[in-house]
Amino acid sequence: MTTTPTCSRRGLAATVGVAVAVAAVLVAVLWPSPAGPAVLHAATAHYAVTATVRNPKPGSTSVDVEVADPAGRPVSGATVRIQPVMPQMGHAGPPVTAVPTGGGGYRADGVPLMMAGSWQLLLSVDAEHLTLPLPVSG
Repeated sequence: MTTTPTCSRRGLAATVGVAVAVAAVLVAVLWPSPAGPAVLHAATAHYAVTATVRNPKPGSTSVDVEVADPAGRPVSGATVRIQPVMPQMGHAGPPVTAVPTGGGGYRADGVPLMMAGSWQLLLSVDAEHLTLPLPVSG
């Protein structure tokens, strides 16, 4: 029995269809998805801090900061400042003062991250200073 050209075309079409489906699945699974927020923790003798960097990518981002006392009670009325620095490259952005959002929460908008790499957020709560490592991906 010989194969007709029509059968060969159907086989080729089926093979191409399967290859396209496999490629679509691989793209969907392996395609890089946007990074989520980075959640950072640090403490001093007087404060426990959780900082959430909304978009840890190069550019301007917002940072939400939760400040609590050692017993875990929210701290309101503090002065919170954030300064991004990249010691390896000698970069530093200006300090950004966070605005109180209530219940021990503060938000700093417009925190500049100039490039991908290993950044640090220098965080001051009143007179206390903390350093939070922040990897920034491109």
